[in-house]
Amino acid sequence: MPAPVVGTVTQPTCTVTFGSIALSGLPSGGTLTRSPGAVAIPYTGTAVTDTNLAAGTYSYAVANGPCSSISTTGIVINPIPTATYNGTWSSPATIDKKLIFNSNFISTGDVTGCTCEVNSGANVTIGAGHTLKIANDVKVYSGGTMTFKNTAALVQINNVVNTGDITYERTTPPILLKDYVYWSTPVSPQTLINLSPSTPSTMYYGFDGTQWVRTNRNDNMVVGKGYIIRAPSGYSNSSKTAYPASFKGVPNNGNIETEMLASGKSYLIGNPYPSALSAERFVSEGIEGFIKTNENVINGTLYFWTHNTPAKPVASNQYTSDDYASFNLTGATAAESGGDKPTGEIAAGQSFFLTAKAAGKVLFTNAMRLGATDNGQFFRPANSSRKATIEKNRIWLNMTSTTGAFKQLLLGYIEGATNDYETLYDGLTLDGNQYLDFYSVSNTNKFVIQGRALPFTDADIVPLGYRTAVAGDFTIAIDEVDGKMANQKIYVEDKTTGVIHDLTQSNYTFKTEEGNFTERLVLRYTDKTLGVGDFENVKDGILVSIKDKVIAVQSSQENIKEVTIYDVSGKMLYNKKKVGNTELQIQNLPSSNQVLLVKVTLANDFTTTRKVIFQ
Repeated sequence: MPAPVVGTVTQPTCTVTFGSIALSGLPSGGTLTRSPGAVAIPYTGTAVTDTNLAAGTYSYAVANGPCSSISTTGIVINPIPTATYNGTWSSPATIDKKLIFNSNFISTGDVTGCTCEVNSGANVTIGAGHTLKIANDVKVYSGGTMTFKNTAALVQINNVVNTGDITYERTTPPILLKDYVYWSTPVSPQTLINLSPSTPSTMYYGFDGTQWVRTNRNDNMVVGKGYIIRAPSGYSNSSKTAYPASFKGVPNNGNIETEMLASGKSYLIGNPYPSALSAERFVSEGIEGFIKTNENVINGTLYFWTHNTPAKPVASNQYTSDDYASFNLTGATAAESGGDKPTGEIAAGQSFFLTAKAAGKVLFTNAMRLGATDNGQFFRPANSSRKATIEKNRIWLNMTSTTGAFKQLLLGYIEGATNDYETLYDGLTLDGNQYLDFYSVSNTNKFVIQGRALPFTDADIVPLGYRTAVAGDFTIAIDEVDGKMANQKIYVEDKTTGVIHDLTQSNYTFKTEEGNFTERLVLRYTDKTLGVGDFENVKDGILVSIKDKVIAVQSSQENIKEVTIYDVSGKMLYNKKKVGNTELQIQNLPSSNQVLLVKVTLANDFTTTRKVIFQ
């Protein structure tokens, strides 16, 4: 009887860690045996593929009744390619190779591999700003060490289990004795006391959705949960010093869920990985972007405590500007004048607040992780991860007092947003500053970040509100603009004084008593109210006019290709394609008295948007 016929031999790779051997020419109903080990391989028909083969040499024989074949020649299954470090690399470290460290190693840049093993006697250090990117698992054996310096990152691709401890260093911004740092653990197990052993035992807190809860410092930190810890005893109340913290444990990896969240409550949660986390992917994606788990559970605005201490009066009636910096898909606001704005990357070890809109658990996945270039700011994120080009036209406004109070809001006309409340684009103010709050108003909502619909029109009007605990002089100023707002006039209307002030020319200063004011200020883009009748009559050879509730569109140069009408919320009320004429009249439009946006596209694809008052 002939030996089995050897077909395709598949060698192990980083993604397929075992080999396989295809065999044919087998007798129906026979018995196939693999050596070494005389392992019986079940099959039906006349062919089979033997799978899950570790590295080694294999041969096969088949028997059918009293007849037996000779064995095949030895078939070699190779091990996954390796790159071994013994003072120098045996071969370059690449994503398809198993990395083996047998001696001390200090990175000089990013390192990639399929798997990573640190053997006894090897001390591996991934330097500041460097990333170790591993497709599968990391193993640190007894007698070996692996240390990640501040701002370094461990990024893993697959949802696998790690073995052995790493040390992950994290340095805070300079802090005072009474400052609190917002922490989350990138390893497990990690006790609170080992993170800050010199902090008094009563100065460790979690947040239960309603209030701060003192936490036993001997407890292990829950992965994905946030904590605040006061600065160590011995720190100064007058001179700030950075605190070098150190986490030690098995690096967290793969899908991680938080504790159950209750609808309508706020929670302090944290980045669970030894790498930066994309805030945009976190709020808008679920498992690899396909299941929008988090978007269904949480509001899309994240809040970062930047100043560490509660707001309080200081000398000469000056005030600290402590508050939460905020981030969502519209953008971000700073917590203090000149302060950093979160721009999308949550550093390793960092915790933050969010609000649940439904009961459920928040999910972290490896698809949300980022490398060391995004891991540099703690508290704060750095560099936006949302690389896709979308239209954003944004205004950052600051309100300040002569005594130092500060609050910033963001208003953005952005692709994907509407003028309704959308949790991914609109962020409610947390009102964390006891002296001043400043926000845009929509219905009863008070937004520190508000996304509004495209197309932008200068007929838009946005109410602004504020709350102040002190009377005096306050100033509204443009902090920053982008997109079309770079060339747009921006006004604030003060209904108390009757002033419409051009903020692109100078700041606006006004006097106020203490209290809550939601109807005094309006942001607008023209310095006068709109007239009735023709609007922007012959600009670009296009006339849009209204009479007796009939909208007339005329073009003096090209045929009209398409006309679309929106209300100011972005809702489409009318669309006509293939007009093929220089004139179009629109009757019986289902609209109440309001400002409408008429978008006209000509045959040459020139497009313009005009405003009319429909009444």
